[in-house]
Amino acid sequence: MDPQSPPPNNEVSQEEFVRLLSTHSSKIMSFIRILTMNRQDDAEEIFQLTCMVLWQKFSQYDPSGNFSAWASRMAYFETLKYRESKRRIKLLSDDAIESLAEAAMPISAELTDRRTALSECIRKLSNPDRDLIRQRYFEGLSVAEISEKAGRSTHAIYRELSKVHGMLSRCVDRSIEEAWT
Repeated sequence: MDPQSPPPNNEVSQEEFVRLLSTHSSKIMSFIRILTMNRQDDAEEIFQLTCMVLWQKFSQYDPSGNFSAWASRMAYFETLKYRESKRRIKLLSDDAIESLAEAAMPISAELTDRRTALSECIRKLSNPDRDLIRQRYFEGLSVAEISEKAGRSTHAIYRELSKVHGMLSRCVDRSIEEAWT
């Protein structure tokens, strides 16, 4: 089947596929990273292969089902095929990979929940605290660079980061606890 053309008899639109893939891509990628033991190049290649297979088999997807679980199962099989095609020395048996995949599903879901909660908690921060987090973690500035830019000591920046980390940790824990109760 041509990966550029939509699957035949597709009851769900191309837009729905894109929406589902966009919504679940980080969870699928996290799952693949676990299966590849964080080998980034392998994970990215398997993710691309998985996306192609998901598109090709999208007509088989039951819209009332769990897209993430369906996609993760496809990713699992793509990981096995990729390993076989590379004929790498197997650090883990296929059975071990399957066990790892089963164990990774709930972990992957929890990480997604925590990431969502963290994003929401960052939005709730005051502007100065949000700017500090943005500079440090999104722009990748060092504490020394931030302190120079802000005209404050590095000690003051470390103290502020520690305070914000604590606030974010408590906020995420609260959000997760509320979501699970």
